[in-house]
Amino acid sequence: MAHVTFNSVGKQYENGFEAVTDLNLEIEQGEFLVMVGPSGCGKSTTLRMIAGLEAISSGTIAIGDQIVNDLPPKDRDIAMVFQNYALYPHMTVFDNIAFALKLAKLPKAEIRERVNNAAQILELTELLDRKPAKLSGGQRQRVAMGRAIVRRPQLFLLDEPLSNLDAKLRVQMRGEITALQREVAVTTFYVTHDQVEAMTMADRVAVINRGVLQQVAPPQELFDAPENLFVAAFIGSPSMNLMEATIQPDSVGEELSLLVGSHRLKLTAELLQQRPALRKYFDRTVVLGIRPKDFEDAAVAPEGGQTITALISNTEALGYEVIAYFSIDAKQVVSEDALDLDDDALATPVSDDGTTTVAARFSPRSAARSGDEIQVVVDIDNAHFFDLETGQAIRD
Repeated sequence: MAHVTFNSVGKQYENGFEAVTDLNLEIEQGEFLVMVGPSGCGKSTTLRMIAGLEAISSGTIAIGDQIVNDLPPKDRDIAMVFQNYALYPHMTVFDNIAFALKLAKLPKAEIRERVNNAAQILELTELLDRKPAKLSGGQRQRVAMGRAIVRRPQLFLLDEPLSNLDAKLRVQMRGEITALQREVAVTTFYVTHDQVEAMTMADRVAVINRGVLQQVAPPQELFDAPENLFVAAFIGSPSMNLMEATIQPDSVGEELSLLVGSHRLKLTAELLQQRPALRKYFDRTVVLGIRPKDFEDAAVAPEGGQTITALISNTEALGYEVIAYFSIDAKQVVSEDALDLDDDALATPVSDDGTTTVAARFSPRSAARSGDEIQVVVDIDNAHFFDLETGQAIRD
């Protein structure tokens, strides 16, 4: 095992395009780190630079204590798993897994022992005599993983390994890859555009966009404390609802409240104690972010809590929850970076009429349906606040 260190790493192509900019990142020994971001954000380029498949334009990459900028890929002691599996169709499962070991001229007994051990871990023992054409997609992915782990490398690199699988199999393989990484305890760098994969598999998640690292944190921290508007919009499904709001004194002028369109919500003492910097934004417009989970149909919520009146435009009853949509007469906020995301990566499509269509997660006990006017409880203590000009989170 080894740790990996990026020190001011950049990648610029001959046409001037800068794929990665000033990347500083450390992958700890034995850690499962997932880099996530939209298509074209620089994540695969980063992986290829670790592997030695892309030259580094600036900075250094170290694997363990060795700087590997000029080290050939074969000398980096890494194993890669690709999106398309890259199995040899004319070879059996056994021979595919053993291929690199045979090239290294290891003794036959050791090769057989390593392959059998990997097959047992990956539940491939009964398939060792089959060829790839006779395997399912999930089985092929296991063979690709087996080929990587038998080498006993100091670093695993996985590039979108689940993209070719159907949704149900992706869920299964997420669990299997995570369990395998825990068992073999090899430092792992995993690249994906799917934030659900990142959140469910990683020890830490690195969010990247336009070649710039946005935030690195454990999955729950990313969800609970996004550093900027891009991370807020990208992490979570449906994503955070973002809209303009103004901090003002309440009706008696002693406490602060939040004016969100025609709705006024009190900023509680607990909230202001947690985020004292909000007082500096008195009478200023900020970006208010509320997760869908922090709304609830008042008809099924415990009594108390602040409410707004909402006209439900649509609902999606999923059995375990109801996703409800309604409009708030406050301007929607979407950062320039987040505009690059597909609509399905955002809570709702971007509105240009000065309103925000909110996505809310209601209890399955909610009877709210399209056309209903209801009271909606807002958990303002869990709200997020961002500077309108910089897009950075307002912390303390």
